[in-house]
Amino acid sequence: MRAALRRIGAVCVVESLQLLYDPATLVLIFLLPVFQILLYGYAINFEPRDVPVAVASSDADLSNSASQAIKASALFRQVGPIGAPGTARLAVLARRAQVAVELSRDPHTGAADIAITADASDPAETRAAVAVLETGVWRRIAETATASTGQKPEVKVDWLYDPEGHGAWRIAPGLIGVIVMITMLFLGALTLVRERERGSWETLLATPVRPAEALIGKLSPYLLIGLVQTVAMLGLIHVMFGVPTPPATWALAGSTLVFASAYLLLGFAISAVVQTQLQAVQASVFIYLPSLLLSGFMFPFDGMPRWAQMIGEAFPLTHYIRATRDILLRGDPAASVLAHTAPMAVFSAIAFVAAILLYRRRLD
Repeated sequence: MRAALRRIGAVCVVESLQLLYDPATLVLIFLLPVFQILLYGYAINFEPRDVPVAVASSDADLSNSASQAIKASALFRQVGPIGAPGTARLAVLARRAQVAVELSRDPHTGAADIAITADASDPAETRAAVAVLETGVWRRIAETATASTGQKPEVKVDWLYDPEGHGAWRIAPGLIGVIVMITMLFLGALTLVRERERGSWETLLATPVRPAEALIGKLSPYLLIGLVQTVAMLGLIHVMFGVPTPPATWALAGSTLVFASAYLLLGFAISAVVQTQLQAVQASVFIYLPSLLLSGFMFPFDGMPRWAQMIGEAFPLTHYIRATRDILLRGDPAASVLAHTAPMAVFSAIAFVAAILLYRRRLD
């Protein structure tokens, strides 16, 4: 037993020394928890902010009560003046507002009716806002309507783009981007470092292949994997959950090549810097974690502070998730994908330059 403990202790000392002489791994191990705490503590907010709300009513008392309820909360921002009946819903359809509040009275009983129309394509933001808005407006109107008519107001909520309340529709479109991002990022990050550990790195250096040629040649198969993965997931969520796949879905699949290349190139740049596969995985976490948390996929985008929104806008995942929701849920035309693809293309170009420079440094 004593001899076994000595052998275990010796192996433990050797492993500890190897860890101590690997400062890059130590930095990633201790810096990542701090990074996560700061990100969750300062950037993430479960409540949305400044959600645009449109109000329409022909009854002055009801509309004033609704406006007071909206202005009393920092979660909402009233869009324009109080409009005629039906105009608030049109504002949601035109993307000027995310939530519409239509107020009316029953001509026979005088009871107040509250009709809320919400854009269900952004569930992280809209559903939390509707829950607060529904209660707040109901309470304000109940204070006035009940006193005069004795009838409590009735609230009806209509979810646009998800009328039947499918739970999978809320998460499936954005989840496609998350899965492709993680796959491409890790594949790119492990590309060169895996060859270095296998000993085939020297063989690659001995070839006359130029950095740009090596980069394109190495990443092209992975781009095809990303495209096939996207098409397969689009078909899967359509068959299993009934998520619509309109004709414009082909444009979304095409934009996947730009989206996947952005994270592949970024992963390749990481692979050119780190020394081991463990370091590559740990470094990748610093990319996909803020991409995931600041994209609006899990938490309300408008609830984040301004500096966090600016960082989130820089990540391709943010724009790809918006494109999936526009095409699959809102049924937008194929041309709408271009607006979301442009920021991803800029990110890809910057990542390409960074990957080439870092790879060239390795060749030197």
